[in-house]
Amino acid sequence: MVGIFDGFEGYRVVGDDEKRGALTSALVAVDANVLLNLYRYNSRTTNDLLAIFEKLGNRLVVPYQAVLEFHRNRLKAIGNPEQATNDARAALDKSRQSAVRALDAWSKKVALNESELQDMCASLDRVFHSLQEAIDRAAPDLIHPSTPADTDSVLGKLAELLNGKVLARPDDERWNDLIAEGNRRADDSVPPGYMDSDKVDQNVEGAAGDFLVYIQACEEAARRQMDLLIVTNDEKEDWWWRRGVDLIGPRQEMVKEFFDLTGRHLFLMRPRDLLVYSDALDVQVNPGSAEDAGASRTDIDESGEWTQEAVDKLLERLRAEGRRDLADVILEAARQGGTIDRDAVYVLCDYSEDRLLRGFTRPTARITADLQAEKLIPASVAPMLTPLYRGPGRLHAVRIPPEVTEILGLRASPILADASSRDVESQNVEVEAVGKYKPLTDYLDALDTDSVRMTFGKVEDIIGDALAPSARRHLPYWYSVQNSLGKAISAAGFKSRGVRIDAESVEFYRPKV
Repeated sequence: MVGIFDGFEGYRVVGDDEKRGALTSALVAVDANVLLNLYRYNSRTTNDLLAIFEKLGNRLVVPYQAVLEFHRNRLKAIGNPEQATNDARAALDKSRQSAVRALDAWSKKVALNESELQDMCASLDRVFHSLQEAIDRAAPDLIHPSTPADTDSVLGKLAELLNGKVLARPDDERWNDLIAEGNRRADDSVPPGYMDSDKVDQNVEGAAGDFLVYIQACEEAARRQMDLLIVTNDEKEDWWWRRGVDLIGPRQEMVKEFFDLTGRHLFLMRPRDLLVYSDALDVQVNPGSAEDAGASRTDIDESGEWTQEAVDKLLERLRAEGRRDLADVILEAARQGGTIDRDAVYVLCDYSEDRLLRGFTRPTARITADLQAEKLIPASVAPMLTPLYRGPGRLHAVRIPPEVTEILGLRASPILADASSRDVESQNVEVEAVGKYKPLTDYLDALDTDSVRMTFGKVEDIIGDALAPSARRHLPYWYSVQNSLGKAISAAGFKSRGVRIDAESVEFYRPKV
């Protein structure tokens, strides 16, 4: 005989006493968004939550994926406190001026004595001056994106608190299997995390991020033979059993899955719940901390945007550093609607097939940081180049921010467009024959005909060397004027057409002027 909840463990609603009990005895796993919001709460709330974490002792863990996402998004979470301070001061000053005008208009209608009006305005000024002083006193303590790690108070406290509590990344084979499983579950709408399917191409783990946090926490709880309490700021239905706006508990599927794995109970809490039940740990918190932790912060989550000035400066600095290849990738991505695939990058930049794209985005990230330090763009802008992945392995494309696509779209040259629409002069490309392809320039320049068809082997005979591997794999390679081969052809006043990869042949022709 079995009971009413045997096999239906996820449908049992737990009460406050059980939640307090979980807080005192279960393994507690913290998600990345909880750590990130420590930068967004007021200092009182942050300190109260850190006190709770410290009280948990060795029962506190942070899955590897949560730490990875914390580091990825920390600067965005910090935001731009200087701008926020300036905005607050400006808003207060605007309000003060409006109040003064209102008092002045009112005084005229009621024939108020001038001295009384001056006294009221003086009182008003004192109130606003006091508010601005309070803002200024708080501002020096704020953490900025450029704050060094050893002086970042939140980061310092977390480093000390989480020492020895971060769950290690599994070996590559196991990790890749988990990523594949997480993405499969997302495709099949299996909780948690399937509502992150829009992140499928934003990083190597795709839509599997939440699953990686969840499964590693589950496996650690199973290893320790403990109940599991996951703390997250995520309130979506791919984590929670919801009834309208009420969050009842973890999704039933998750509760059953964990019970079948361990025979133990799964709990889910938000930071606000930790503060409400903190008395179970004998931790005294400020009554306002729970309200602060539960406040919506969608305005903070909004990303800043690139400006035309900042985009132009980034492209200019890339070219000055000799990274015209990256500038061309950004322009071509804009022309293609915001994304350029891996093969097109190799063709455009004339990279050899054995070249890796490791560190490909570092120059743009470094220049972006410089522009942020110069206050030309906010700290929350999206990266200029975002690698896109399809599961484990190498990246398959690169994306630029939507606003950059809009800024550059009208002036991005058709670098990889159809050969029939090419015009070297219209692209303002200074063409000169360089490297091993110069003999081809000389050969074409000496022709007394306007066209010639030859095999790839004939081209190799002329240059005395092998063609780049891309020539036999990617049709656009022959039409690009950015790579060495294209420059050599253009330097002779010729273009390519009728390229046949299968027959390994190409026709060079001199356009009629």
